Amino acid sequence: MMKMKRYLVLFTLVFVTFSCKPNKDAFVIQGELADGGTQAIYLIHPEETGGKVDTISMKNGKFRIKGTTTLANVYELAFGEQYPPLEIILEPGKFDVKGSLSDFYNIKVTGGTLQTEYNEFIDKMIPFNDAYTVLYKEFLNAKSDTSGLAQEKQERLYDEMDSIKSVYYEAAYQFVESKPVNIVSAKIIDEVLMSKPDLDRLQPIVNKFDDPIIKSSFGQRIGNTLSVMLKTPIGKEAPLFTMNDVNGNEVSLESMRGKYVLIDFWASWCRPCRDENPRMVSLYNKFKSKKFDMLGVSIDQNQIKWKQAIIDDHLAWTQVIDEKSVSSTEYGVLAIPSNILLDPKGNIVGKNLFGSELERKLEEVLNL
Repeated sequence: MMKMKRYLVLFTLVFVTFSCKPNKDAFVIQGELADGGTQAIYLIHPEETGGKVDTISMKNGKFRIKGTTTLANVYELAFGEQYPPLEIILEPGKFDVKGSLSDFYNIKVTGGTLQTEYNEFIDKMIPFNDAYTVLYKEFLNAKSDTSGLAQEKQERLYDEMDSIKSVYYEAAYQFVESKPVNIVSAKIIDEVLMSKPDLDRLQPIVNKFDDPIIKSSFGQRIGNTLSVMLKTPIGKEAPLFTMNDVNGNEVSLESMRGKYVLIDFWASWCRPCRDENPRMVSLYNKFKSKKFDMLGVSIDQNQIKWKQAIIDDHLAWTQVIDEKSVSSTEYGVLAIPSNILLDPKGNIVGKNLFGSELERKLEEVLNL
């Protein structure tokens, strides 16, 4: 009898040990916001995991969220309509959210290998963003100055901003290339690098995406965009199109064969495009000839604002409006301003060249 009782005790201990074993898929998010009060918080799951929303209440600015996840992904914490969602690269483990709603953009999320990696990326890119912001403010001030020296200053500042952007994108590429391929890689590629896509560098990374990443919202957008971009690599003939100009007359790309043609994708509502236009005007006036022309392709929805922007910015080259989304579906244009340089046969010889880089390329191809 005593022997049987001992076995029962041992069985009970073993059962309790295994039943109390931590769930390997569990996560805990603990938060403390200085001015959070008692408002509700919403944990928004990614679409590919069902997109459900969990509601949590804060107490004196503190909250705790528990759950499980089998796949790492980007979740969002929403604090109400007055704030943008706060992203968390969620995976099994413990996470801390600390800061203040009144200083929302400095709220810090820590915990987890992937969140740590993403925080490292953000910290790496902050100096470039800060430097660009300083130059852009100087640029806006220079634009309000009507003196001749102001124009020179604007061009100098724009060249400096271009330089910072080049270093920024190179740093982002190097970061992704130096890390394991995961959902963070996909997020950075989708949100940053697709604005300056380099197929030769992106494709080897994308080829390593596993099935969950491929099916994620990031993976889907990247895959769709790269498939379109493969239609317009350097050296390939550009897809032909016909669009209407400001007078409603049809203009075909094919009709411009025989010249080097810069297709400039832009819109009246795009601030960077409008800031770039003075340099485009200067380059057009410098290089326009029997050998070179430009074609502006607007993705505007409002034709009145489009036509007014053409007048305000003194755009003298042919302008057409893209009413069938050719820019995105055939040329893979994700962000504007964007451009493609074609040779006289309609083959692509340059992509997304701006400022001094574009000027050097035109001098090269036009033998100037």
